[in-house]
Amino acid sequence: MTTEQLERDLLDKCAQYKLQTLDLPAKKAAVADLFEHLDTKWALDVTELGTQELKSVATSILSEATKDINAELQELLLQKERIERQLDKKSHELQNVKHQVFNLIEDLIKERNPNSGAIAKLHSVELQYLDLLNLLEEMVESAIITTLEKGTNIEETLEELAKEITLQTLDEGIISAIRIRHVITSILKTAINVAEATPNSAHMILEGTIKGMRSGLIRALDRFKQKFLFTPDEAKMVMIEDPQDLYNELHHTDALFIQSIEALAAQSSPSIKTVLEEIVADIRYDMQELVLISKETLEILGDKLSQLAKEAIQKSSHLLQSKQAQDAKKMGVRAWNVARSVIDGAIKGAKDAIDKK
Repeated sequence: MTTEQLERDLLDKCAQYKLQTLDLPAKKAAVADLFEHLDTKWALDVTELGTQELKSVATSILSEATKDINAELQELLLQKERIERQLDKKSHELQNVKHQVFNLIEDLIKERNPNSGAIAKLHSVELQYLDLLNLLEEMVESAIITTLEKGTNIEETLEELAKEITLQTLDEGIISAIRIRHVITSILKTAINVAEATPNSAHMILEGTIKGMRSGLIRALDRFKQKFLFTPDEAKMVMIEDPQDLYNELHHTDALFIQSIEALAAQSSPSIKTVLEEIVADIRYDMQELVLISKETLEILGDKLSQLAKEAIQKSSHLLQSKQAQDAKKMGVRAWNVARSVIDGAIKGAKDAIDKK
């Protein structure tokens, strides 16, 4: 007997049981029968097997028992990769177009008055617009419709997709309480529109989307916390749009999340409103992870955020008009590259440090 022969026989035997379709008692009976097969055909007592033989037995059982789950996981990973590629491609296209538009506006202002104070204000507006928010609704709609067309594991798939889209969109731009609300509202609003058109799947669509957004928000706050921790003090201000507002909102991120859902529920049809109210009732007391990550973020930001809020007015004008910032504004993808250029790559170094950990 060779190990290869044993493994092949075990795989064939496990396939006959169709383990992935059995409940736990039936699985136990099937595995017991497999042990009898080992004893009868191979004269192997499972209680006396060596490490390699036990590994072969366990691998064969797991391969059959997890076949469907592994296939679903691979499909989710492929969808995740497609979303990431789409995000990357479309974000660059969008940044380039917005870069051209803001340059055009700036040039026209300078033609009228080279020293106009509107230029610095325009730069501030520009930082708010250079992100993926305008693509968000289209992207979410496409993801939901594709999931419905596939017709399997709708809620679980949508939860994973909503988590990834929420994470990528929040991680893309400058963090703010307004941005968090905007992302949550845009994703859920699109999900509501699709749910209205497919009432039989409404609960699955909305519950999967809401749970995914919650997970995405948690991961986005954790990433922000890590970036802030590894970023030099002189760069921290450009990571946050409104320090005081963010500091205040982090004290009750769970309420912000729930209120965003309730606000859309109030605007929805009676049937969708009922579904949303049921989901909110279920998750209202299951927000501990979000509360915890918000608390941890607050502890790290702490006094620094309060200080930044006080210094924001004085420093923002100088920072946006500095030579480094002006040079960066001519390079294209500005939402976060402005910050990295201003501090000579400090934020990039911080991200690299996080990745190495």
